[in-house]
Amino acid sequence: MSNSIQGVYQGSFMPLNEIRVSPLSRAYTFSDSIYEVIPYYNGKPLCLDEHIDRFKVSSDFLKIEVNFSVVKKEIEQLGKSVENYSNAYVYYQISRGVDSVRSHIVKEKLIPERFGYAGEVTLSTDPIIAKLNQDNRWAHCNIKTTSLLGNVLNMNDAYSDGCNETILIRDNKIVEGGACNIFMTYENEIYTPSLKENILPGVTREFFISSLQKKNINVKQVDCPVSFLDSVSTIWFTSSTRGVQPIKSILNHGYEMDPNDALFRNAKEAFTNSIKDYFQDR
Repeated sequence: MSNSIQGVYQGSFMPLNEIRVSPLSRAYTFSDSIYEVIPYYNGKPLCLDEHIDRFKVSSDFLKIEVNFSVVKKEIEQLGKSVENYSNAYVYYQISRGVDSVRSHIVKEKLIPERFGYAGEVTLSTDPIIAKLNQDNRWAHCNIKTTSLLGNVLNMNDAYSDGCNETILIRDNKIVEGGACNIFMTYENEIYTPSLKENILPGVTREFFISSLQKKNINVKQVDCPVSFLDSVSTIWFTSSTRGVQPIKSILNHGYEMDPNDALFRNAKEAFTNSIKDYFQDR
């Protein structure tokens, strides 16, 4: 319930359902805003500094000037409200500000608008069903903006067909999920699409790759043609609110998950152990 979820707006902390935002917020009228989702495990954030670094890249791209020391403190304060949960997250958003009158062109100096909240999440490792969709998003998906209409349309198209996620395809290549990065075992090696402007540089993606490298498990970051799906053993998603989640089947493709894929099991175990090691060192 939103009355039990802690939120923050422009530095003021209050229950989420008490926050009031202007209809002239540029987040509302233009999706002129950026965001991050930081996972919390037993009350502690995973890779908070890395999320802040990516936040800065997004703000530089949009030319939004914001004090990130304030942002980090507010995220940490929100995190305290979920310290008793095993798995939780903080959502934090920054818009360019609130216009006096709706206008594409920013004709006045605006005060950046900060908003966030914290909530519990259930991390499921159960295999899910996905659907292939053409990637119809804008060209800068490497920037984490709230402009997610392409993701929304594809994910809801998949959901209406009984699927849990979408696998986006562009130029006959696998790109990513609607809200996550994607990995696969192919010819007994792990592959993931190489980062380009149409792929988000996921913080969990990077943490996962680093986890595997520590166990001498190589990850090939290359273009992954759709034809890979004909021969892959296991496909899985990674994200802040999913962790590692395998794909059982693809609705509009013949792929079926290999339940005996030892490489996937080893990779998943390496990720889980790296999370434990990360918090033991802090």
